[in-house]
Amino acid sequence: MATTALSSGAQAQSAAEVKSGTQAAASSSMNATAQTPGTLNTMFAAALPAGATTYLSLGTTSANLNVRSGPSAYYSILTSIPAGTTVNLYYKHPTTGWYHVKYGVHWGWVSASYIQNVGASPYVNKYAGPNRTPRVVLTFDDCPSTLTSFDNATIYARDNGIGLVLAPTGTCLSSFKSKYGIDLASRARARGHYVINHSVTHAELTRLSTSGILRELSSPGVATNIGRPPFGAVNTTVNSAYALKGMYQWFWDVDTRDWENKSKTTTIYNAVHMARAGSTVLMHMQWYGFSPDSLRQIKAGLADRGLGVCRPFRGYDNAGAVLTSPFYIPQSLPC
Repeated sequence: MATTALSSGAQAQSAAEVKSGTQAAASSSMNATAQTPGTLNTMFAAALPAGATTYLSLGTTSANLNVRSGPSAYYSILTSIPAGTTVNLYYKHPTTGWYHVKYGVHWGWVSASYIQNVGASPYVNKYAGPNRTPRVVLTFDDCPSTLTSFDNATIYARDNGIGLVLAPTGTCLSSFKSKYGIDLASRARARGHYVINHSVTHAELTRLSTSGILRELSSPGVATNIGRPPFGAVNTTVNSAYALKGMYQWFWDVDTRDWENKSKTTTIYNAVHMARAGSTVLMHMQWYGFSPDSLRQIKAGLADRGLGVCRPFRGYDNAGAVLTSPFYIPQSLPC
């Protein structure tokens, strides 16, 4: 363990960190040994290159805040940021919740408890989302018809090199949890798939007030940093609410219209022949694209056109076995 990185952290906490120190210490006790600064730097190297010009969101510090070498108050201090400073937030740690930032010449970590989100990155392409590769991302909204269909599709995809992006509603998650005692989001992540927010009830957000939209983006909906507005319906109020929630939006550039054609053949054809390098393809878990055979045909059809699909999460170096994907999706998916 790199003890030099941990030796002075607990002795020089800012006032902000002292208030949140108990929670940080509990969640960081295993990270201090399992994830040293050296391994963290390696872990995030692909997603957070030095001199990166894109970022996840903007935030303002609500107190004088230390920038540390790792994602908890147990790491050494690199520098400090004055209260009221707007900073670029590059990544949110899935365990401690701390943000990875760059301030001055330093890359480091700050406590999320004292960051107020003020908006998503203006550099995020809403149609490609965090996919910065030529691979095609297959996304599925709403809710599976059965637990069996969900397991069949997500297990097949994991075992055949297809990383899905799922956008279940909060009512869907609640329904399956009530009926089976299962968290579909956690089950999907455990299979290397990515899960984003799709509101609680699939309401048309443009018809709601800011407070109403914020309720739709909250529990029991998916807790993460990316959301997909139902129907793709947005206006200035919706955009403002997403910014307040610390989420950016991910739409699509290929709509298979599976909900309208209700045809397996047509859905597969649209997914294959409308896609381009880097496309985000929209389908729904309750229709015909969400099955092992459909996924097999879509992957094969794209390959015939020289296109690959986004792969399951294997860590930020995209090597080795499939791992549980992060709650907070990085600015650059390791597709």
